[in-house]
Amino acid sequence: MISKKQIYSSIFLLKSITANLFIVFSLISAQENLEQINDPDSTSAEITDSLIIKTPPVVNIIEEKFTIDGKAAYGNGVMVPDAEVMLLDTLEKTLQTTRTTTKLFGRFFGGRFKFENILPGEYIISVDLGTRVGIKKRIHLKNKNLYLGVVKNEVEFPKYEIEDYTDSTRIYYERLRTDPIEPDSINIRHIIVELDGSAQTVLIDSMLRDSVFYTLSGELTRDSIPLDGTYAIYNDYGYFIHQSRSFRDRINEVQKRDGYIIFHSGDTLSFDNIFFEPSFKSPDVATFHYDDTTGLPRFHSFYDIYKVHTGPSYVERSIERGFYTGLIFHGTTMGFQVLSKKSFKPSLSYLPNFTNPDKKPNRYYSMITSFSFFTLAWVGYDWFMDRRSNYFTPKDELSPFPKNMFVFSTSEWVFNQSQPFIDPIYETRAWKWWNDRNKRKAERKRAKRKSVFD
Repeated sequence: MISKKQIYSSIFLLKSITANLFIVFSLISAQENLEQINDPDSTSAEITDSLIIKTPPVVNIIEEKFTIDGKAAYGNGVMVPDAEVMLLDTLEKTLQTTRTTTKLFGRFFGGRFKFENILPGEYIISVDLGTRVGIKKRIHLKNKNLYLGVVKNEVEFPKYEIEDYTDSTRIYYERLRTDPIEPDSINIRHIIVELDGSAQTVLIDSMLRDSVFYTLSGELTRDSIPLDGTYAIYNDYGYFIHQSRSFRDRINEVQKRDGYIIFHSGDTLSFDNIFFEPSFKSPDVATFHYDDTTGLPRFHSFYDIYKVHTGPSYVERSIERGFYTGLIFHGTTMGFQVLSKKSFKPSLSYLPNFTNPDKKPNRYYSMITSFSFFTLAWVGYDWFMDRRSNYFTPKDELSPFPKNMFVFSTSEWVFNQSQPFIDPIYETRAWKWWNDRNKRKAERKRAKRKSVFD
């Protein structure tokens, strides 16, 4: 049996052992601390190791780059080949430079440009077209490739304040004299000139494909006139509203010929060459004179010209008509003979016989002679009908032209006669599908095009 004395002695022994172990471990730890203080290299090494462990790993951030491509074109849509294209920053400093592609066979493709390895941001595309107005387009490149489509040198109308401008309106054409004098001096008036030269001053309300609706100037009377009966329509500020086919044919007949001009003032001017400006806005007429050593043209307002009479050079027109008349006549005759005999042998009689010159062909010489008769007939007809005289603007409302200015056109006559047969074709589904092909193509392109703001 264990006594209390033995138990107390055992407890005391355990306490003493525990105290001795605590003292021993304290001495060991103190010795290690002293060694660390005396050895600084080990301390710095541990600190360095701890820093390396605590420092996060370096992440190499590589920004993704993209491309910008498009096409450069003039305002009319024609692509610009071999033009310098620059990529600028917002301060207009050049970042990259390239050139547009050239056209294949001088006609196809061309005008494309491309910039690669571009960071996202705002840039300016500048294209040098070699003209006064180039192309400058501000773009915003996001995190994807950007296709600009077709960029053009379209100039926006400048912003202005009304107070900054003075009234610069000037009348290009002296208004027609009327009796009585028109009381309306504010509204723009229109002059309708008919084919016989009779004119009237009106206010045009609307124009359709075949008619013009107007209100008589100074009155409340409304009326209309078919476009086929009009020669030209223009306003009193020199702007053409309508030019008939006969009017254009008259201009083409006197273009680049010699002759003389009679002005509304009564003056006459001879010329050796004449050019009409193809413009609807205050067109001019240029005349050249061989006796002028400077070689410079003289310019005249179209609305000051009453009559243009062409000189001997108009015979060229008569000869041309005579040749085509003979060609049509003998071609038609030959065609009927081939169809009636179902053989091409009749056409051989119109060819010269080189193998046996003594044997004259049936129709060769008569055909050659007929061309001369057709030409002389046209020369006589043009002289009798005074085709060399062309009137353009009337003197006043009460003085028509000495002759009608209508010019017959075979192609126009055939077209008008075939209208009842052609119009139903325009309403067919196949024609509408074919007519809308460009619209469908544009819609497909628009669907593929990426917006600059995407």
